[in-house]
Amino acid sequence: MIEWVGVLVAGALTAWLLRRKVRHRALGAARGEVIEVPCLFRRPAHEGRWLRGRMTVGPTTMTWKPRTRAGADVSLPAGATQVGLRAPSRREGIMRMNPRCTIVECASPEGSAEIAVMPNELGHVLHALSRNEAEESV
Repeated sequence: MIEWVGVLVAGALTAWLLRRKVRHRALGAARGEVIEVPCLFRRPAHEGRWLRGRMTVGPTTMTWKPRTRAGADVSLPAGATQVGLRAPSRREGIMRMNPRCTIVECASPEGSAEIAVMPNELGHVLHALSRNEAEESV
């Protein structure tokens, strides 16, 4: 019985901390600060592996910041714009990422890319990509 209480308390604390971080990022984005959105990134032309890291999103910038050395040579294509949204495939959801993620498909003159992000952070990434699209149309 004591173990269950401990598990419930730990789960509640974890959920509270995660919600707090999401809220903090949302407030920072609303103030125009540069925020880092946790995500998975893949460039099919470059090995096609999902790499963990963060999208650094600011008022004028959007860059990929890898979490491991494996992603050091992979970058967000210049002028990337959103071309679609999709849910992870069954295999991706089981093997690679949280099945609740949304995958943003991007295209650019340099090639395609995919960004997997949780639904509560999706707005930040879509907003930054729409800025890229608006800049290209001008």
